[in-house]
Amino acid sequence: MTTRNLKGTVALGSLTAAVALLVGLSNANAQSAPGAGSFPQSFLVPGTNTSLSVYGVVKTTWKDQWGSQHLSNAGFPAGGSSVAFPYTTLGLQGPGAATVLGPNHGFNSLHGGLDGFSNASTLTFETRTPSSLGEVKTVLALDMNLLPNQANYSTSTSTQNINPKDGQGNTNTPRMLWAYATIGPWLVGQYNTAWADPLLFPDVSDAGFDPGFMNTANIRQPQVRYTYLAGNGISLSASVEMQESGTFYLGSTTNSAMTSAAVASFGSDNTDIGGIVNLPSFNAGVAWDQPWGHLMGRVGVNRNEIRNTLSGVSILSPNSSSGMSSNNIKKWGWAAEFGGYLNTWGQDQWKWLINYSDGVANYSTDLSSNNTGSMFCNGYTGSCKLISNLGLATSYTHRFNPNWRSTAAFGYSFFNKPSNINGLTNVASAAGGAAQLASFEKHHLASQLNVVWSPLPGVTDIYLEWDHYNRWVQASNTTSNANSYSVGLNVFW
Repeated sequence: MTTRNLKGTVALGSLTAAVALLVGLSNANAQSAPGAGSFPQSFLVPGTNTSLSVYGVVKTTWKDQWGSQHLSNAGFPAGGSSVAFPYTTLGLQGPGAATVLGPNHGFNSLHGGLDGFSNASTLTFETRTPSSLGEVKTVLALDMNLLPNQANYSTSTSTQNINPKDGQGNTNTPRMLWAYATIGPWLVGQYNTAWADPLLFPDVSDAGFDPGFMNTANIRQPQVRYTYLAGNGISLSASVEMQESGTFYLGSTTNSAMTSAAVASFGSDNTDIGGIVNLPSFNAGVAWDQPWGHLMGRVGVNRNEIRNTLSGVSILSPNSSSGMSSNNIKKWGWAAEFGGYLNTWGQDQWKWLINYSDGVANYSTDLSSNNTGSMFCNGYTGSCKLISNLGLATSYTHRFNPNWRSTAAFGYSFFNKPSNINGLTNVASAAGGAAQLASFEKHHLASQLNVVWSPLPGVTDIYLEWDHYNRWVQASNTTSNANSYSVGLNVFW
């Protein structure tokens, strides 16, 4: 039994299982009626042998915080800083909190805040065409949920401008989610990374911010993937994917670097300079599907590369005031995950996931929102160390009847403290920003609880949901938390 996923920008409809990527297994010429296509809800394009289906989901959500940190309309639960990521944008309380007025201060002092949006609605075009090599399948999926840190937004430092609201012009620009083709066992193009297993996503409306899961910041990657059906419900896959790199760094070369310089970061996304890479990431895995449930496991590797890309700023130039030196940093990282679900009784499901990453933010969004959390480079000591993260997540979905269901989900993650952080002090930087050790995460917690009513099962979902987040950083006694409460309507077509 599978559950329709409500992850918004993370997954779409019920196209989830790895075996669904294998085409050429059906008769592309089979027509159930004149003009009907070769697969359900498709039609034959006149004058061709190509079948086309157009489908999607209309999503409308209202969200508020009652007695919690204020919501920015660009991210969850606190937004701000043009980054739609829940943990690293939560305003801190304690020694690592900002010492001057700014977004974090506002998030802590302003409670409540109502927001309504429909930009996570999706539109998908799917085609299938018979050929001598087997059936050729293409998928193009779009939404309007362009995030502020994906460019195409005003560069003004005003929060209101970098997070444009509905009603202020045509700000909901179409965004490509998927654009891929499959021929037999091969998939080429942009699709959810093979590392992600949408069958394990909890049935909640929030956009996938549970520790251990891939999220919208890096789940969709250009890739070449091969999937092999071994029989008895076992499938094997291997994927070569675009690799994003980045680092936290202390880029000062003076003797006061360890106590006063601010910790910065950059990643190889489309708004940052740096993190340029030569090699893709690689991951391989196995899945086993049976009537009782589903099991999966994956391993992956990548090479983090920082190659003199900071426009005159040197990361590794210890005890030097001569200016630029070569940033030719290369660090191999690896990751592994295991998870599955069990069909318990009735139509209930229990899901779980364990994800360990040693310097591979590409496979763990929880490390950072833009893949900068793979390592820390201390420019004063000349040392670069990988950052490790262990994410644990579980959820349980109970179906009362075909029209009513409820899901409880919980996730927790742990971060190591790289040894080259030793010497950094828990004091505010000279610029008045957050403390150095507050730049390094320590624990994350997420929990969700919802109730969903489907008056038309498979077509319409109406939900109420509570989401809670906690963040702890390496700075002592510095934490943050936030809650959000949402009501939403999803109509699938």
